[in-house]
Amino acid sequence: MFGLFRSRPRKGGIIHRICRAFSAAEVSRLLKPWTWDGGFSNQEVAAGLALIRARSRDMQKNSEHYARWLDLFVANVVGDNGFTLIPKPATAEDVTATDAKAAKFLKYHFWKWATNPLFSDMTGRKTFAAICRLAAENWARDGESVVFIDRHAQNPYGIALRMIRPDALDELANGKVNDGTNTIRNGVEIDAKTLRPVAYYFRAEKEDTTADFVAGRKVQRIAAADILHIFTQHDECQTRGIPLGHPVLRKLKMLDEYNVSELVAARDEANTTGIFSAPVGRDGELGEYTEEQDAALTMPSEPGTKIKLEPGWDYKTVTPSHPNRELTAFKNSMLRDIATGLCVEYANFSNDWAGVSFSSVRAGTLAERDHWRMLQAQMVEQFVSPVFNAWLESFLKLAASGSYSSADFSRLSEHEFRGRRWDWVDPMKDVNASVIAVAHNWKTNEQIAADYGCDIDENIEANARLKAKATELGVAPPAPQGTKTAPDGDEEKDG
Repeated sequence: MFGLFRSRPRKGGIIHRICRAFSAAEVSRLLKPWTWDGGFSNQEVAAGLALIRARSRDMQKNSEHYARWLDLFVANVVGDNGFTLIPKPATAEDVTATDAKAAKFLKYHFWKWATNPLFSDMTGRKTFAAICRLAAENWARDGESVVFIDRHAQNPYGIALRMIRPDALDELANGKVNDGTNTIRNGVEIDAKTLRPVAYYFRAEKEDTTADFVAGRKVQRIAAADILHIFTQHDECQTRGIPLGHPVLRKLKMLDEYNVSELVAARDEANTTGIFSAPVGRDGELGEYTEEQDAALTMPSEPGTKIKLEPGWDYKTVTPSHPNRELTAFKNSMLRDIATGLCVEYANFSNDWAGVSFSSVRAGTLAERDHWRMLQAQMVEQFVSPVFNAWLESFLKLAASGSYSSADFSRLSEHEFRGRRWDWVDPMKDVNASVIAVAHNWKTNEQIAADYGCDIDENIEANARLKAKATELGVAPPAPQGTKTAPDGDEEKDG
């Protein structure tokens, strides 16, 4: 039942039935601009992706606000240190028990591979954290990030990564292959039944695709097992990503053009301080002052300058009207809409802290961080964890893995990646809340350490090492200081 029917009598005895329907489905003069849309279908993505991507790249170059958002995206999703590996390998005897020795071994070797650009990057320029940052930037700006896995790298771990420009992936490649069992959608070959990617098709003429990929062919097919493709999926059939800032690009571009117009108008008015007017019928006298009959009379302006006019001449001072008094309110309103579309906190995004209270910043910051954590989880699922699995598979085939072999892959592959975390908005109160949560068994110390981006086991080992060192040097460790919150909200320290 889509609605309730009722009857309304009309002239002539004709009964007209009216149905209560969805107001969003109404077709009227007021809603005429609201056109039908097919969602994120592959057809619409293919039609608009190249142009939207080009405009997004242009905005990164020429829009300070868009560049600011991309910086915030990379800084919050990846950060300076990237993602921290927490290996959780099981023992050979008990799959529910953690093999601490294997965990430490894997963490060391993955760290060694990830922090050496000669190991992690085919070009030898980027660490794994830097690759993650570039991947995050491509994901936000271009809508997707594409990474090639080189499983024959000449390094101790036998694996390296290579970033590929997303526009090298041919969004116009479509059709059926293998007698119709597979379908190519926007450059991605997928299994017709499962919709899983089978291969990717890259254009040879793109500048950043390596010679090994193209081999002199116009389109090069690479198996999906060797490609990591990061994008946000809005539709089940969607195979390509759209720049994440696409909802605000038009408004942000128009706002940038408005800023230019206001700046030009203000500069023009600042350069024009007044206007000379000749009496009617005496316009010809202008040439006596300018030496050009058709030129305008100009006069340099200096502090303390006096103006003497001929009889009948007039001089009117120009009062600048730009920037107008509504400029700030208008721009702030537009930037709030843009910040909303980008899912970021307005004050931080626009660097406008006027009239902002602590409570509003706290609420906005916490909501924004939830969004960053969701994006971190997506990047771990689509990129970081697959990289670790590929690295581990390669590592276990080489002598560097020691006594471990490919037969141990299943138990050694259990892991977790932890993204960057942030300083507390109100450190004293938030730390006190954590202490209370642990005391009442609402949280564990391990969870609290994870909230800080730390590993509780590493902390315990480090503290034990520091205590042993302090004892060796005869230095008494400082007594732990508790904290409490005064009834009036002021933080105090216990004596």
